[in-house]
Amino acid sequence: MDFLAGLVAGLVGVNSENPPGREADAARFFAEKAAENGLKAKVVDHGGGRASALVEVDFGPGPVVVFNSHLDTVPAGSLERWSFHPFTAGVRGGFVLGRGSVDAKGCLAAMLDGLVSLKNERLSGKVVLMAVADEEVGGMGSLVLMKMLERMDYVVVGEPTSLNLCVASRGRTEVTMNFLGRPAHASMPLQGRNAAAAAAKAVVKLSKLERGYGTKGRLVGRNSAVVTVFESGLKPNVVPDAAKVVVDVRTIDESPLTTLSFLKRYVRTVIPAGVGFKAFVSSSIPYYRSDVDGKLVKVCRQALQEAGVEPVLKGFPAATDLNRMNRVKKVDGVIFGPGDLRLAHSFSEKVSLKELSKASVVYKLIAEKLLD
Repeated sequence: MDFLAGLVAGLVGVNSENPPGREADAARFFAEKAAENGLKAKVVDHGGGRASALVEVDFGPGPVVVFNSHLDTVPAGSLERWSFHPFTAGVRGGFVLGRGSVDAKGCLAAMLDGLVSLKNERLSGKVVLMAVADEEVGGMGSLVLMKMLERMDYVVVGEPTSLNLCVASRGRTEVTMNFLGRPAHASMPLQGRNAAAAAAKAVVKLSKLERGYGTKGRLVGRNSAVVTVFESGLKPNVVPDAAKVVVDVRTIDESPLTTLSFLKRYVRTVIPAGVGFKAFVSSSIPYYRSDVDGKLVKVCRQALQEAGVEPVLKGFPAATDLNRMNRVKKVDGVIFGPGDLRLAHSFSEKVSLKELSKASVVYKLIAEKLLD
């Protein structure tokens, strides 16, 4: 446990906020810890201070099991909002505290801890651990590292699932909306067409979609949409002629164009006459669903039972690098890890040492059973 707790705390202590994306120091730290414990490890440089780490345990011919989680974190935000320092709090009261502890450096540490205890066993195949850059933005690290492997038979992506086994994850479609009005002096607002006011009407209507819409899926619920960016205004004394709204839509097996078409129809009814409106898909990640009757899910359930954790199959509400990798190459994967997703991206982020220890055992058991 001392190694595991120290590894998580050490990783949290290396600031890898994305943006701007500065994972190189974290990748070097992770690779060094792996090498110190007798594992083959290297840093894969992406340039510009970006890097991932690749760790391998090769037992000879056989299937390849990939464990994957990410080094980057969302920005810490205002330090005054934290009750502890996001990068130096360390371990307190049975938890590792700080930005990235739950999302997802705790997962990476538990994976490495499991591999260290696995290295001297007699198995058939290879275990690859990807500690990747850029999961929080574009998925560059995973997409680069997967091209370096000849095969990927099974993929376990580490995200905070509270030790539940997630066999589906919602997709993500980002829709950007532009509102075009006409500028005017603020003392004569009726001479202009206020794009900010038009966009605000759309935002109010879009807020109704936060509770969900569309058909409900058994594992991942319904689609949901939330406005995450609102930009407008040139000067305080000018009626704004342009506004931009970004909508984050979490989807269930729905194409980006279908999402776009729905949102455009949904907001057009509240846009005032004289204000132009354009919308487009600015990024997308597809929905993912595991083969629940396949070998990987069966093995994961067995591993959880042996570790003393009830195997509960659930859906993951967010998109992960598993969704991105599957778009490039069909992969048999699941999402599993320690920590409460509700604490991710928050000012009170922390992960339980007990869950970290359990996750390490489960990761090891999964590899043993797949390579037996």
